[in-house]
Amino acid sequence: MKSEKALAPLLALLAAASLTACSSGGSASSAAPSSSAAAPASSAAAGESAPSEAPAEAQGVVYPIPEGGKLTIAMTEEAQVTANAATLGDTPFAEELMKQTGLTLEYKHPAGKDGMNLLFASGDYPDIIACYPFFTDYAGGPVKAIKDNVIVPVNDLMQFMPDLQAVFDGNELYRKSCVTPTGEIIGAPMIRNGDELLTSAGLIIRQDWLDDLGLETPETPEEVTAVLREFREKKGATVPFSFTLTQLRSFGLGTTGGSCLTSPFGLPTVGFYQHDGKVYNGFYQAEYKGVLEWLHSLYEEGLLDPNFATIEDSVQSSNIMNGQSGITIGRLNGGVGGYLQTMAEKDPTFNVIGFGPLVAQKGDVPMTTHYSNPVNGYFNVITSSCKDQELAAKFLNYPYTEAGHLLYNFGVEGVSYTMENGTPTYTELITKNPDGLNMQYALAQYTRSWSGDGMLQDPLYIIQYSPFPQQKETLKRWTNSTAKEYKMPLVSVADEFANEYSALISDINTYTDEMTIRFITGQESLDNFDSAYMATLQSMNIERAIELQQMALDEFNAR
Repeated sequence: MKSEKALAPLLALLAAASLTACSSGGSASSAAPSSSAAAPASSAAAGESAPSEAPAEAQGVVYPIPEGGKLTIAMTEEAQVTANAATLGDTPFAEELMKQTGLTLEYKHPAGKDGMNLLFASGDYPDIIACYPFFTDYAGGPVKAIKDNVIVPVNDLMQFMPDLQAVFDGNELYRKSCVTPTGEIIGAPMIRNGDELLTSAGLIIRQDWLDDLGLETPETPEEVTAVLREFREKKGATVPFSFTLTQLRSFGLGTTGGSCLTSPFGLPTVGFYQHDGKVYNGFYQAEYKGVLEWLHSLYEEGLLDPNFATIEDSVQSSNIMNGQSGITIGRLNGGVGGYLQTMAEKDPTFNVIGFGPLVAQKGDVPMTTHYSNPVNGYFNVITSSCKDQELAAKFLNYPYTEAGHLLYNFGVEGVSYTMENGTPTYTELITKNPDGLNMQYALAQYTRSWSGDGMLQDPLYIIQYSPFPQQKETLKRWTNSTAKEYKMPLVSVADEFANEYSALISDINTYTDEMTIRFITGQESLDNFDSAYMATLQSMNIERAIELQQMALDEFNAR
């Protein structure tokens, strides 16, 4: 039996989070095109792919898998899981997954990046490596992992992955993001399947302070400066603008995505970006000097936390909640939602909300915001040690089926979610956990929606994970930008240049990180930006790094 989901525009989704009936009982896979399958919320408007629901007996991919079998899976240890279970295999999610797939699954959890590196060095791999960011954490990326005989490309196994194939057939960007320059399909990707899922961080402000002082939400750097002065003078904020170095790099300046601070100065991000097919690096742009000049002025005036280069997340969070700061940089859930939840009983008047990204003139649309690629580099892959690759492929396909989609995003029907007017809706086991688990830790026992697992992440996950009205308004504000015009896709530098590029970018990143701190704090005069700083980057062959990224972008676009 087929069903369809009514699709609403983004703003309607944020207000109502509604879609029509979706069957959760499908037990067979499908290679049918996404237009004939039930779709996750907002996919029709945004052009995303959809989980498949029609029978696929012709391909022999039926769940539970009649012949059964056992697979071993390694993924980096996740505190959200292991706080309440020995391994993922001991959770209600895995119990239901084994029931629905007919497989026995054995999970191992190496500790962090170092633990995974030891696994890679051993040459003795599990059948599957899951939730791993090969593009960033494996030296040389997935191309090198294939060359090292860690990853087995799944090109010849796609007949056993019809639902993933349907995803690729339905979305060209998704497909292109999952293959190497020489055409190998890396594995099963984690896909953020909706625009609502691509922005999750930005500027956060004490809305209660704005209200008390009769101030409007600042939009420009000059307005932010004025508000920070008011917070210091009238609210007693000792470090009015407080953030960690990681927050500044990743979200403020945009080393890992778009930026919430740089647009007013004509710069999309300090990292690599593209515009009309041409690649740039923000660290090597004259406009970056304007960003640094403004941040340095805040530092000199005592409006910026003098310890930003060394403070930890716990101190930054304490600053915003305890009244030491009035503006910070943070995430939608751990930031806006986390602060509101923590302070709900301690101080009912406490209120925060996201704002920005900043602009040069009031009413302008920001160039960029914090913005992720839909395919973010996390993959589930089959390893060279796997003796039954066909079985592993069938397993990796399961999350892209309709039943798998519901399990991975919402968990066990009747336990962690119920269908309300056709919408999968988390129960109070997740939203108000009786054992006191916060929502992410509760989700970790029943779903993989919060993780980097190979799946189509559903927009309804983030909408329900963001229950406060302030979070919904924040998401509207943060997503108001032209970020898509500047975002680099998930490109791969060709194998013959990988070592050269890795060496170049490692030295460049170290230097730019150091100089950013020195310029902001005044240890290095900004008079040296145009001469010494830019000249040093040129001598470090940053133009060659840009050239290699340009080659990678050209290759990606030609796939």
